[in-house]
Amino acid sequence: MSRRAAGIAALSILLSLVGCSSDELVYVFETTTSVAATTEADSTVLERRTDDGVAEDASSRVAGASTTSTSLVVSTTTSEVSEFPGEYDGQLRHVDVVGDVLPPLTNPHSDEAVGMSIPQLVGEDYDGNDVSFGPEDGVATLVVFLAHWCPHCNNEVPEINLVRDADAWPAGLRVIGVSTAVAPDRPNFPPQRWLVEKDWTYPVIADAIDFERATFVAGEAYGVTGFPFMTLVDEQGKVRGRWSGEIGADGLVSLVSSLLDPPADA
Repeated sequence: MSRRAAGIAALSILLSLVGCSSDELVYVFETTTSVAATTEADSTVLERRTDDGVAEDASSRVAGASTTSTSLVVSTTTSEVSEFPGEYDGQLRHVDVVGDVLPPLTNPHSDEAVGMSIPQLVGEDYDGNDVSFGPEDGVATLVVFLAHWCPHCNNEVPEINLVRDADAWPAGLRVIGVSTAVAPDRPNFPPQRWLVEKDWTYPVIADAIDFERATFVAGEAYGVTGFPFMTLVDEQGKVRGRWSGEIGADGLVSLVSSLLDPPADA
């Protein structure tokens, strides 16, 4: 068996282990409960529409609440990808990583990546347009890693949209998505259509796969260990914080604002 064929087989096994029930998760993935933040900062009250059309106050879901995510264990190196199998139907694109990769997130309360410069990602969106971002951009950025099959991503994208529609992000913040962990046999494939259905309007990079090592290139470069996974970067290109899971619209506003503008005694 060739190295590439062996890599495809390994990746198929990895993706087959994906689930969101602890009964289904083996070795690579696990469902975790974590605390995204402990700040009690005031949050913007955003309204969320329920299925019956009644507006619901989202302020009960603030930073500090318990969050659930689907976790992924990855390594910390990158590799160039030359071609992708047809079953991915154009849902993978080439991604270049420039700079040192970030370590995997193992403890959100003591993240060794905080203060590190992010690596630059150079890739494409699903229309073939160039999308890139890096430490020299001079723009505070929230990088959101999304997996189309993950129910936590499906729950959190509408919350991100609530913040967008309320114009509640800190002034000047840029939001960029990365569509990763693509799996043709999982729900909501292809992610290109899924993102449109979820009303995702921010720029997005389509991740690549290194089949020889069975890893997703952009995801491992940022130390992704769960979905949804977010990395907050300041104007100097330094990591201010990383977390995974659902925290809701108000939780996102509170957490991002506090990390970008921490109190003087922090």
